[in-house]
Amino acid sequence: MKTILHFGILILFSMQLVANPQDGVRPSFPGGSEALFKFLDENLKYPEQAQQEKWQGKTLVGFTVNEDGTLSNIRVVKSSWTILDQEALRIIKMMPKWIPANFNGIAQKEMVVLPIVFDLTRKNIKY
Repeated sequence: MKTILHFGILILFSMQLVANPQDGVRPSFPGGSEALFKFLDENLKYPEQAQQEKWQGKTLVGFTVNEDGTLSNIRVVKSSWTILDQEALRIIKMMPKWIPANFNGIAQKEMVVLPIVFDLTRKNIKY
């Protein structure tokens, strides 16, 4: 049984702020937000034990998008339940290369924080 769940997506960026938005582009998932939602929808699994125990929560996962689009320094920034945190980390580690930040035509590494929300009231179950 595969569970698809509602997840809140709000990508939070830290590190450098761009004074002039025309000079910089933030890192992004290939294909944009819609592709990111689809990736999470198809790959994220609500852990069975968490479903049985009715555990819900939001895990904030931080990672660095490097100049070549690879992800590194993947870690839990804010924990919910350990089992949910593990699933959030698993899915981030599965992600393809991102489109890196670009400032004045030069690729730059930048940190991203991605919230993954595990919400039993909004799940759909696929068999």
